[in-house]
Amino acid sequence: MSRRPSDLESLTPFLQRAASLVLHQLEQALSCFHALDVAQAEEVIERDDMIDNFNIFLEGRCYDLVAGGRLDAREIRAARATVKVAANLERAGDAGTHIAKRVRLIHRDRVEKIPFEFPDVEAIALSAITEAAQAFLEGDIDLARRACLREPELDRCFVERLEELVGLMRSHPAKIPYLLNCLSVLKYLEKVADYTLNIGEQTIYAVTGRRLKFSQYLQLERLAGEAHVAASDFRPYWDGISGAIVARVEAPEGPAIYKEGSRRKIEEEATKLETWQRIAQDLTPRLLGSVGVKDRQALLREYVEGTLLSDLYLSSVPLEVKLRATRRVLTAAESVWETTLIAVPPTLDYVAQIGHRLPDAFVQHHHVMEIANAGLANGRRTPPIRELLDGAAVLQAGLAPPFSVWLHGDFNASNVIYNPQTEQIKFIDVHRSNPGDYLQDVGVFLLTMARRPDLPAGIEAEVDAINAAVEAFARSFARRRNDACFDRRLKLSLARSCLTSIRIVIDPTMAERLLRRGMILLADLVHGT
Repeated sequence: MSRRPSDLESLTPFLQRAASLVLHQLEQALSCFHALDVAQAEEVIERDDMIDNFNIFLEGRCYDLVAGGRLDAREIRAARATVKVAANLERAGDAGTHIAKRVRLIHRDRVEKIPFEFPDVEAIALSAITEAAQAFLEGDIDLARRACLREPELDRCFVERLEELVGLMRSHPAKIPYLLNCLSVLKYLEKVADYTLNIGEQTIYAVTGRRLKFSQYLQLERLAGEAHVAASDFRPYWDGISGAIVARVEAPEGPAIYKEGSRRKIEEEATKLETWQRIAQDLTPRLLGSVGVKDRQALLREYVEGTLLSDLYLSSVPLEVKLRATRRVLTAAESVWETTLIAVPPTLDYVAQIGHRLPDAFVQHHHVMEIANAGLANGRRTPPIRELLDGAAVLQAGLAPPFSVWLHGDFNASNVIYNPQTEQIKFIDVHRSNPGDYLQDVGVFLLTMARRPDLPAGIEAEVDAINAAVEAFARSFARRRNDACFDRRLKLSLARSCLTSIRIVIDPTMAERLLRRGMILLADLVHGT
């Protein structure tokens, strides 16, 4: 079925009318508030349904277009963005309605007025909603950027007017009822700036395909340069449960990886990347830059050609290719261990890590908590999980190796990039790197693929062979370094990996399997079997 080009364009007049109505609603609401014009306030309140109806119509029409299957990927993106823009315009219109309702309250309660004006806040809010709507309708990134920057501008003016307001309350306590209504109006205008920010972000998404908050967009501009951001092929990557945004972008030095998330985690990763460059500069990507905005941080790092080791393990290449790649990874890890080894036993905290993360696992998998408290694993009776952890805690300190080494900290196969052509190895996501027990990394690596619920039988057998090679490698390293507690501590490390992984798996059967395996490992450790 052919598609008329006007399918999406037919929505433009309705969106224009909605935006114009919202702007008029806000202007009239502010006018009636300053004049305390009750009749005008009632007109504003009555128009609220018109704005709601525009939102309902645009939402329904966009859903119909998407469901019709006649839109390409870019048009679907535009339709999704239109739904969110319409919703944010409706919320901005609601702000005008609420301002008008303040006039009702002031009139009803016969509140005495005192001169207090905030033209700067009003002007910014009205300019912001005008620019944001125009930017979306015209697909204008520069105008969207300007509209988004109105939000922090309004916040600054809001703080200034708030200080003035507090001063008036102190000097004119009898006028506090009216001033509280003024405060409400200021808050509604502040929310209008928030809705404007949302509309600007939807413009960026509709035009570029980037699902970014505006603060993230600014960070990317600062790291890669505005010209590179505009021309960049922004490809999002899934980044586990960390909540960070990870994407491939174009930087002045060439392709790069952009990563944005909580300030603490990203700052840690930037610091650890620099440390890795001093320890083994060829084993991690180079850090190209890092910037922060409030409680968020972003970094830009070198892009590395290759495939994730986990993807290689899932592929159809021969087992020998997978084992050769594994040996390259283990050789690289051993080199780091040997280089950084110090004759200081690490402080083991496996039990504390389990105890810290199990509550999250139990929230997601209630049935697992019942099994853990009952003490039943694979038909074998074990003590309840709390008793097992208490027993392991008593033993833990005596199991430490006589040395510490530099760890990856999250050494799973999805954090290793392998280039089959060059056999180059790169470790990524190193924000947990620290000196510690090498068996922590080994335990994580051994469980990487085993915790996947979808492994085909043939791949599962290969994973067993790979894990056998990894364990043999670790055992050989332990013998050479006189690590007498290797076997018992490996059980503890594996138990830790099993039990802390429950919180990141979705499949309930896999969650139960990990719990049972972890409990059996702890029981064997505690009972000396």
